[in-house]
Amino acid sequence: MIVAYGSLSSSTMPPSVDLSLYDNLASWDDFVLQPLDDVENDVNPNHVDPRETPIEVIELDKTVAALEAEVSRLKLRRSKILSSQALIWRLPPEVLSRIFELGAHDSIHLLPVLSLVSRPWRELTLNTPVLWSYLTLDHTFGYGRCAFFMRKAKVYLERSQACKFCVDIDCRYVDNLVDFRDVMELLEPHLGRCFSFRASVMDWEDGMTIVRDNCRTLGPSLESLYLRVDPSDEDYTTFPVLSAPCPRLHTVVLEQAPLKCIADIPEDLPRLSKLHLIRDQRYSNHSSTRISISLAELSSRMGSLPMLTDLRIQAVQLRLDDEQVLLSSPILTSVKTLLSLTCNLLDSSTLSLFLESTSLPNLRRLQVQMDHACEENSLQWLQHISSFSPTPLPSLRFLDLRACNIEGPALFQFVRALRHLPQITALAVSSPPSGFIGTKLFDVLASTPTNIGDEWILPRLEAFCIQQCRDITGHELLRFVRSRYGPSIRDAADIRYLKIAQCYGVDLDILEQITVLVDVVRVV
Repeated sequence: MIVAYGSLSSSTMPPSVDLSLYDNLASWDDFVLQPLDDVENDVNPNHVDPRETPIEVIELDKTVAALEAEVSRLKLRRSKILSSQALIWRLPPEVLSRIFELGAHDSIHLLPVLSLVSRPWRELTLNTPVLWSYLTLDHTFGYGRCAFFMRKAKVYLERSQACKFCVDIDCRYVDNLVDFRDVMELLEPHLGRCFSFRASVMDWEDGMTIVRDNCRTLGPSLESLYLRVDPSDEDYTTFPVLSAPCPRLHTVVLEQAPLKCIADIPEDLPRLSKLHLIRDQRYSNHSSTRISISLAELSSRMGSLPMLTDLRIQAVQLRLDDEQVLLSSPILTSVKTLLSLTCNLLDSSTLSLFLESTSLPNLRRLQVQMDHACEENSLQWLQHISSFSPTPLPSLRFLDLRACNIEGPALFQFVRALRHLPQITALAVSSPPSGFIGTKLFDVLASTPTNIGDEWILPRLEAFCIQQCRDITGHELLRFVRSRYGPSIRDAADIRYLKIAQCYGVDLDILEQITVLVDVVRVV
């Protein structure tokens, strides 16, 4: 090793610095450096004999080579015998095909691998129609390969026979609208047995028109529908995409697509339980893009779904097309079946408008992620709904808040709202805008009725979750849990479930004390 030193003054390099500490710089694991002597002398002189090899040694080398070849052959034979006796061959074909189906459902790229393992597996794969019921055109194909997808689609449609199948078509990976129309025309005769249909188009006028014109038979077996349209600033005329009855449809996701997509169906959607209205998922959470939806249209659609239990709306801006909501005593839209409501990236006024114009008597779970642009009034909606008498959410049990400001004066609004929601049994606070939650909230939750007021705050609270709060140490959680623990506390429930997620300052010793008091403690 050659070490060179430059002309460094004593002020630049202190004499006490040990230069050997820098020997590990740029020492990568994938580099194996040989000693200098081995590089210059490739031949070891200890193993060099200038004399001719004896004939007896040559014969022994031949025998060793033959024996090694025989050992290899015997090992191969042994492997074949063990393979033929493997337990997997004892599985009935029906069970093995079901395993293949579960694997192909989890990963569409598994099917070609299964058909190349062995001849019996290939025969079983070809004779299992359900394995060929997942038809996808996405980024895995790349661009300019529509002809290859057409050939693949014909094979899949033929081998799937009469099985229900899934279709996922992304128009971005089709060269032009002519090819996209050819794909849809190829699928149209078989869409009557499609149970999951997902279509992504680049524009509404042309792309979604092609989808509508070739989906007239879609509906009898349809269970899940996902429609996505690229955002556009141009105004376009909306129209229904579905035209056949959908008695099995239970999930609809509209990404940048209008509600009109699922309107005017000959028969209503008797089993639709999940409705998701979201913006383009390629946008970040900090984007200002919003979906404009008519409040009257949304209320009308919710009221016509007899089995709606889960509603999710993201980045929505409600339009007041109906002045009825501005009356002193407006008629509320009653959705008695709704159990879960998730609102992501909404401003406080929009959320307040939605909650104040609907009646949700059986809503049990409310998840709200506020928009970062409205941090100051992020809890105004909660204060509004909690101040009503009687409360519009009498069955609310799970309150999950994300990106809500509860510091400083906002804590006053939060606590006042919680006092009017004593029925809540689970509370989650995630990702406050500043990253800090402070200790005041835990002090209030731990305060007994003798300290403040006449009643506990959230007396029925049994589960609590804190996520992405940098100032959590565990001491405030322990104080909160202890205040409600023990048989002497009769007016407040014990904290039985505690989840601490992405809070990296928690003291492990304190955490051990918490686990003694709480039945289930999750640390993520």
